[in-house]
Amino acid sequence: MTLRAALFFMVAHALVIALIGPQDPIGSYLMLITAPLLAAMACVRRARDSQAACKWRTLGAAVGLFSLALLALLYRNVAGLGPAQMTVSSLILYVFYRIPLTYVAASPGGGNRCIRAVDLLIIALLWLLYYGHTRAMAHFNAALWTQCLNTMSSMQNSLVFCFALIRFLAEDDPDRRDFFRTLTIYALGYFLLAFYINTYQPQLPDGSWGDLLISGLFVLLATLAGSHRRYPTVEVSRSLRRIIDAGVPLMLPLLLMLVALLVARLQPTLATVGFIGSLLGYALRSVLSQVEIQRQRDELEKLARRDPLTGLGNRRSFDESLGAAHRRARRQGLGLAVLMIDIDHFKRLNDTYGHPEGDQRLQSVAAILDGCLQRGDDLLARYGGEEFIAALPSPDAAHAMALGERVRASVEAAALPAPEATVTISVGVAWQAPGEEHDPRDLVERADQALYRAKRAGRNRVYGDADTTEDRCNRRA
Repeated sequence: MTLRAALFFMVAHALVIALIGPQDPIGSYLMLITAPLLAAMACVRRARDSQAACKWRTLGAAVGLFSLALLALLYRNVAGLGPAQMTVSSLILYVFYRIPLTYVAASPGGGNRCIRAVDLLIIALLWLLYYGHTRAMAHFNAALWTQCLNTMSSMQNSLVFCFALIRFLAEDDPDRRDFFRTLTIYALGYFLLAFYINTYQPQLPDGSWGDLLISGLFVLLATLAGSHRRYPTVEVSRSLRRIIDAGVPLMLPLLLMLVALLVARLQPTLATVGFIGSLLGYALRSVLSQVEIQRQRDELEKLARRDPLTGLGNRRSFDESLGAAHRRARRQGLGLAVLMIDIDHFKRLNDTYGHPEGDQRLQSVAAILDGCLQRGDDLLARYGGEEFIAALPSPDAAHAMALGERVRASVEAAALPAPEATVTISVGVAWQAPGEEHDPRDLVERADQALYRAKRAGRNRVYGDADTTEDRCNRRA
């Protein structure tokens, strides 16, 4: 909503109040109903090009429900019903309005559906306490009922503002920060407006100038939601972000517990339900959060040990697993062979075909090696650049050299296009007997030296290190 349109709407509403006033408040009611609808449409429209789309839509749904509550009041006025006759229906709508508003302010959200479901259950229980207690209080005198309703409303409105402000201060994503900025301004305005009307103007007649304040709040929300002003990026302290991220899951259970405290004196059973619900909800949410954190940690650990291009393990993964591979081979009574593999003339291939084609050749070679070597005890990884490395149990040096020749021949047989006709590889092989106590990392250095000799000898061949000279296989295709 543009500033000019907002001013036009406010002037139109002021004219309606000035010309008609409380004598016939229907016109003012129509303006009041229209203002939240405009704000809801602005929020939904903003969701189309925002990373916080779900939050904007939820806020739009909340203010849309507020229009329904006002529509119920308009119906009461048109039908000539008394306030008591509309108490229940109006209360239901006003409470429902707070459900999505509280959720978007207090729930951390995220991709875990189970955690979001727990948040929604806490909010549903919160609504049950709020509605059940307020309806029960309706049987007492009107002054006590109004005081109870105003106290609970003020508490919830103030907490929604506090939650939104906390989320705003800790948010560094520009889109989400802009959303929580808007929500903070709106929640503060709604809290102050409700507090002013309930405290100082409780008997304000319908169609009076107080209606202009209400419509003005929603016009402000529509203007903020419709604004695409880009605020500068703010760097948020990591310590503050961690503290608030850890505290956000407490918001909904805390709100439920505070409402339970308010109803404890007159509704002890209802309060007990609230206390138990808040404790169980927080406990369940904590368990689900820990499970999600562990899942993400395992996934990150897996990604940290995996080469993203080829899908093989990376150098870190190989280095960490080499000792275990050596121990497994010794338990089987076998030696350990290490094969260092390098794609021949890979820089020339990249310069000729481009890096995307070079990446495809890397993936193809990785798939061939994986098919040749990946058995239960084999260890295969991309060691860096165009180099691959494998460690696997082997009974003797001749067997290790034969494995090297098999992978060399398999890559050559694939006939992958390259500047020199097809892609070929050079292989350096090192083998350690099962009875030797040398560090298996020495095998990597020996295999690297053998690879260097294979490349100096003309490439597309397999060389063993100095300790495996007699078993060397040096065959060209």
